Amino acid sequence: KQWYQRRVAITAGAAAEMADQKYDDDTYSTPDDGVLVHGLYIDAASWDDDNMVLGDARPGIMNPPMPVMHLLPDPEYEVEEDRYECPLYKTSERAGTLSTTGHSTNFVIKCLIPSDKPQKHWIGKGTALLCQLSQ
Repeated sequence: KQWYQRRVAITAGAAAEMADQKYDDDTYSTPDDGVLVHGLYIDAASWDDDNMVLGDARPGIMNPPMPVMHLLPDPEYEVEEDRYECPLYKTSERAGTLSTTGHSTNFVIKCLIPSDKPQKHWIGKGTALLCQLSQ
């Protein structure tokens, strides 16, 4: 909904911070701010549910699901050392037409994902979040 964007005056291109709270698939309520997102996939990584951080990909598991996330838009975000500035794409192709904003039309937003490894580790692996998988 755009009411949150208007209320806090967020501009396009803001990053979304992943809340440090675990949400079970069946037991969550609507947050006051932000949005709960489910149904995303991780490419070139996995989610460490015990430590609540991004982890290396597990052998034989391609594009595991990401747990329910509470995304909180923040237009003035600063990337902390314990966060990976993870791109979210609509499809796993990661290609699209260059829009007037300078971003690919396949790019959605940057998500700040908790991590115990530096940014360059995930960038080197090409780690990203995906809305859908290619068939």
